[in-house]
Amino acid sequence: MIYALLLLLCSLHPAQASEDIAILRSDDLAEYQVPIDAFVQDLTIPYRTYKLNGNADRAARVGEKLAQDPPSLIFALGAKAAWTAHNSMPNTPLIYAMVHDPDRYGIDGINVTGIRVEVPPQKVIAQFQLFAPDVKTIGIIISQNNSLSSVSEAISAAEEAGYEVIARRTANPRDVRRVFIQLRSRIDALWIIPDNEVVSPNNFHFIRSEANRTRLPILAYSEALVHAGALLCVAADLNDIGHQAASLVPTILSGTNAGSIAPLEPEGTRVIFNKDTSQIIGLRFDDLLLDFVDEVIDEPTSR
Repeated sequence: MIYALLLLLCSLHPAQASEDIAILRSDDLAEYQVPIDAFVQDLTIPYRTYKLNGNADRAARVGEKLAQDPPSLIFALGAKAAWTAHNSMPNTPLIYAMVHDPDRYGIDGINVTGIRVEVPPQKVIAQFQLFAPDVKTIGIIISQNNSLSSVSEAISAAEEAGYEVIARRTANPRDVRRVFIQLRSRIDALWIIPDNEVVSPNNFHFIRSEANRTRLPILAYSEALVHAGALLCVAADLNDIGHQAASLVPTILSGTNAGSIAPLEPEGTRVIFNKDTSQIIGLRFDDLLLDFVDEVIDEPTSR
């Protein structure tokens, strides 16, 4: 309540904007630093950085600082950072990145644009087909609360590519294991899409172990999941995300409303493949395909 009131008061009494850019990051994660480095590489004006460290009190203090000394534009990485920037400085242009489902957090409006983190599902499916051409049926598990457009986009892309898709919704995270056990005998592969209720560490560990045991390939949405044992992902190139965000800065600072610029799809992608997992599930493929993979994981993951 105090945090929300502070943000409201700050927005009602805006200060004069400084001739610089503020960079906010939600947490001290390495994946945020890559786009930041690329972003500042392309800047021609000063910038300042803030880390929220996932802490609400710190976010409130950062929001207060921004309101007292407003930047000309904010580049925010992660949902916490984007929400803090948007609510503390609603009249300041905002470019967000590394945010799944910004609409869910109310990160939109006349002064907001960003770089989407989701890779178009058609690109994901195209890569998966190369490595697992025998797959005919794909399973997807999603929570009841997941209203992301990426869900329907993923299903449509898979069906357009000729797959049968069996999607199941879960009422709570505890249902995920039961639903997967019911699903696994009916599918040839599992596609894990962004869903915090489904992709908890415990749920993923269970799914990965059972998928390995039953030789079921897992298509994932993040590099971290492939490092943890999923077979493959096609992820946004984080370096390119930073450069794309920087390319918007001159246009916005010249007077174009950020909200008039539709959020951009990531231009670059990276294919990450877990060769150790492929061997565990007995997947056969032409080794020449690895020449088109950006990162091959060949070290055993913890089981």
